[in-house]
Amino acid sequence: MKEFLKSFFVRTIAVVALVLIGVMIYSASTGGLASLPQTFMGAVVTPIQSFVTGISDAVSDFFSGMFSGGDLQEQVDALLAENAELRKKMVDYDELKQQNDWYNEILGLHEEHSDYTFASGRVIGRDPSDAYGNFTISVGKNADVSVNDPVVTTDGDLVGVVYEVGLTYSKVRTILDPATKVAAQISRTGDTGYTAGSTVDLARQQTVRLTTLERSSGVAVGDYLITSGIGGIFPDGLLIGTVREINSASDGMTLDANVELMADINNLKQVMIICSFDGQGAALE
Repeated sequence: MKEFLKSFFVRTIAVVALVLIGVMIYSASTGGLASLPQTFMGAVVTPIQSFVTGISDAVSDFFSGMFSGGDLQEQVDALLAENAELRKKMVDYDELKQQNDWYNEILGLHEEHSDYTFASGRVIGRDPSDAYGNFTISVGKNADVSVNDPVVTTDGDLVGVVYEVGLTYSKVRTILDPATKVAAQISRTGDTGYTAGSTVDLARQQTVRLTTLERSSGVAVGDYLITSGIGGIFPDGLLIGTVREINSASDGMTLDANVELMADINNLKQVMIICSFDGQGAALE
């Protein structure tokens, strides 16, 4: 029995020794024991990675061929070109419609005021630092525009007056500017006063001050203010705005009123210049 154990023990030691020697030899030839797990993982994982990569490449090639074909690209280009053409037509349509609306409004002005002669001008320049919205238009002496010609919207609402004229342009001072004085009256009562332009704060609200109203006047919030025709610069009956607030003047004898303009001064694109009207310049002669 002892001999058998000795023999089994010796054989076991020999086998372990051989295994250790084999491991040492393999380790020395492959870079160490740490490479054994890597070798195992490489043997198992690498075939799987190769399989997945093959599938991915096949799918990519399939869709690349589907969406990169010359025919499909030509169709996409054609659709893009058609879309651009439709957008251009829509812009042209909008401009034509806007011009048609302007012409209809201008025609209405001509029919309502047969004694007026008009010039039509586009707003082509503004000074962003100008608090009162003064601007430049696209017509001048070439359209018989003159200094002191009234300027109105295509609806006939008062905007201001021409103060400088060139051959192909004119500069307009709006009614918001304190330098623009307009003889005006309350349409409901006939009470008269003068616009005195705006403060900067009022100008931001598109509002002018009406001064020298008699305290006995029946002016009320909501009344319409129109031009009176006094002075010969503005014809009578042009709509200026709506009374929003009434206060006692600093002299204690008259009333002041804040009037919100009908014309949207800061967003005007097209205006009408009244080049002549019955009674123009009468008080200036």
